[in-house]
Amino acid sequence: LSNMGKKKTEPETSKAEDAKPEAEEEDEPKIVKDLKEIDDKYLAIEREYEKEVQELQKKYTEKQQPFLEQRMKLLTDKSNAEEADKSMGTPACRGFWLQAMKNLPALEEHIEEWDEAVLEYCFDIRKEHLDQSDLQKGYKLSLRFVENPYFTNDTLWKEYYTKEGSPYTGEIETEEIKVCEIGWKAGQNVTVETVAKKVKGGGAKKAKAKGKVAEEPRDSFFRNFFRNLKPGMELPDDINLEEARALCDEEDEEDDEGMIELLMENDYEIGCCIRDQLVPFAVRWYTGEAAPDDDDDFDEDDEEDDDDDDDEEE
Repeated sequence: LSNMGKKKTEPETSKAEDAKPEAEEEDEPKIVKDLKEIDDKYLAIEREYEKEVQELQKKYTEKQQPFLEQRMKLLTDKSNAEEADKSMGTPACRGFWLQAMKNLPALEEHIEEWDEAVLEYCFDIRKEHLDQSDLQKGYKLSLRFVENPYFTNDTLWKEYYTKEGSPYTGEIETEEIKVCEIGWKAGQNVTVETVAKKVKGGGAKKAKAKGKVAEEPRDSFFRNFFRNLKPGMELPDDINLEEARALCDEEDEEDDEGMIELLMENDYEIGCCIRDQLVPFAVRWYTGEAAPDDDDDFDEDDEEDDDDDDDEEE
């Protein structure tokens, strides 16, 4: 009620801020205006090119899709599978997607020991654009599972909503990351661990609590990968702070907002690796052929050999 009769200043401030670039452009020299006009015409042609590229992408994606379907049929064929493997996601090659994911550098450190048994029930991973008319609006990843002891979902999905940050850099900004809710079956949630319940004090109170247990969150692919993220949200309580801080520059200490932004950028990059590397060429990741050579280890060995040679010469 105290605001009645008063003028709202926020919209006016916003309008004033919006007007600043226009005012600055009016003050620009004629040569700059002429150059910008040329720039805009160039950009218009670039937009035409991008549109045609997107049409080509869609055309060839449709041509490639039957091969991914053929791959799935081969992997899920039970005719020659061992009896113990028939209930798994890929009976013809047990643990196919688990192994392929573990060999992908973007995922290898995110898959915990307790995640592995769950991922053996995965029979396919798919990718699709959120908007076929504008491929820059984002994409969706779907991990498909056969019936399993762990959760009720037959598909775990994740959507990346994106937009063009600037037409002059081609940078893509992640607006939001949405995931499905996992319907864990009783006692099968691998994202938590059961620990003895801690009780303050002693005596009768402590004796009464003896034997009681509590669930605590733990690192898991199913916790960290299937997490909703958007700018401005609070930093989740179950986030691995050490891992999150590792994304920051050593000199910079990010606040919660900056940390969320970094998590989203990192998450988007992981999603792109799954979309562009794992899904199309899964068998090469399964065998390890696609994995980069570990040059660092080779270099270290070389240095040690060089040091030994130097010692011998001395």
